[in-house]
Amino acid sequence: MWKRNPFGGKAHSGLDGRTIVVRSLKISVRNVIAQGGFSCVYLACDTVHPSKMYALKHIICNDSESLDLVMKEIQVMNLLKGHPNVVTLVAHDVVDMGRTKEALLVMEFCEKSLVSAMESRGSGYYEEKKVLLIFRDVCNAVFAMHGQSLPIAHRDLKAENVLLGSDGAWKICDFGSTSTNHKCFNKPEEMGIEEDVIRKHTTPDYRAPEMWDLYRREVISEKVDIWALGCLLYRICYFKSAFDGESKLQVLNGNYHIPEQPKYSIAVTGLIKDMLEASPNARPDITQVWFRVNELLSLELQKRLPDGPSPAVSLSSQDEGEVLEEIYLYKYVTLLIMWGRY
Repeated sequence: MWKRNPFGGKAHSGLDGRTIVVRSLKISVRNVIAQGGFSCVYLACDTVHPSKMYALKHIICNDSESLDLVMKEIQVMNLLKGHPNVVTLVAHDVVDMGRTKEALLVMEFCEKSLVSAMESRGSGYYEEKKVLLIFRDVCNAVFAMHGQSLPIAHRDLKAENVLLGSDGAWKICDFGSTSTNHKCFNKPEEMGIEEDVIRKHTTPDYRAPEMWDLYRREVISEKVDIWALGCLLYRICYFKSAFDGESKLQVLNGNYHIPEQPKYSIAVTGLIKDMLEASPNARPDITQVWFRVNELLSLELQKRLPDGPSPAVSLSSQDEGEVLEEIYLYKYVTLLIMWGRY
């Protein structure tokens, strides 16, 4: 679990005040801004352009499992590089220290998290337009992940992993829990391993029913992110969790309620309910979620397609970018046909 520190917090791994080189990028490390068990995130600046700020994630890998998580995070961030709603990985390196390996990830600096933004408002809830704009930004990033030839599930979507960039866009971070291993777990030994992974690398407040109970024999897929998005939209609307942490039965029984205040449209509360369907097959996919959110915005705020990587950096190639646009259009027309509007 990450814990954010006030600026000026004391570091535990000793990089504060040092100047280091990550690949060809020379940075000056300042202070800790967040920390976990074997990792710290520091505020850092470019030594050539001191006004250019970065977040430096320093991870101590004591075993192959922790190293695999780091390499997975690097791989996914590189795959999504250039996406406006994904925190940018600027540079990275993995250093062999003998008994351990240490990873250094230099990322764009986002000063504010969604949690801190909500906390600063006190009881001043967001108006519906603002809720939808924040949520659409998150859905843009999830769309890019689920739209891969082998869909990537983030598996730890939550308010703490949504950050506000200097460009005004909301971005997701922390890709160490991602998975493309979408399957139904039937063998007891497989179940035990997966339950351990879920316990270590997902957050109870956002954990889908099929992750709580593997004996339901349901496929654990990217649909776990749709459940988490339902929990996230609820949190953005009401500034509290739909479910109480470790309450497994509450999740399995779908035991939550929509508050009477603040009041949001039936379309918004209906979307929350659809994403919080107990059966993953009953939940909408990210394409359906994105277009439903987009159409709830006024015409001047609507977009033709989900945002993707900038033209200079696509998910793999310029050709694939063109193919992706065709896929988006195909899915959109399919949805319009389903809704009887085409």
